[in-house]
Amino acid sequence: MADRPYKILLVEPDPELVELFVSSLSTRFGAHITCVVDAKTCLDVEMLEPHDLVITEWDLEGQNGLDLAKQLTSLSQRPVILMAERLKSAQVVEVLRAGVRDVFLKPFAIDELLDSSQRVLYGHDVRRKHAVRHHKLRKLVRQVIGERRDLNKRIELVCRDLVDAHRRLVHRVVNIHGARSN
Repeated sequence: MADRPYKILLVEPDPELVELFVSSLSTRFGAHITCVVDAKTCLDVEMLEPHDLVITEWDLEGQNGLDLAKQLTSLSQRPVILMAERLKSAQVVEVLRAGVRDVFLKPFAIDELLDSSQRVLYGHDVRRKHAVRHHKLRKLVRQVIGERRDLNKRIELVCRDLVDAHRRLVHRVVNIHGARSN
């Protein structure tokens, strides 16, 4: 489970289904759920406030779910789940290639959607935490490399000083030894 409540964007024009989904998602995840009815509003909302998961209907006003999924996945790597009345197998393949994590044909059991959402959200959390850890590690490596370069410069300066001091000492010894020989 996330260290904060999940944010889920639901794109569904049917008010009865919205009520069912919101109730079920809220109960299962304690999530903050934003509901919209069309693709344009979905994209506007998502640009302003990214969500952890987008669950969308295929048949939307002015745009189909495939085009919306492509636009959403181009914005970021957020997971998208698609619901549809009917899809041809070629459409399902195209949707999955576009980055949609799961496809549900209506009618379906709400528990299936909840289980899929849970798997998708868990995977998204793991990837997000891995990315944060990776970013911190890269930052630490850059810092260590910078400190190593600085240390190498300091060592080089100390070595030069030692060589110069040795040279001066040799010249003094030679000068003193030469003065005693005369």
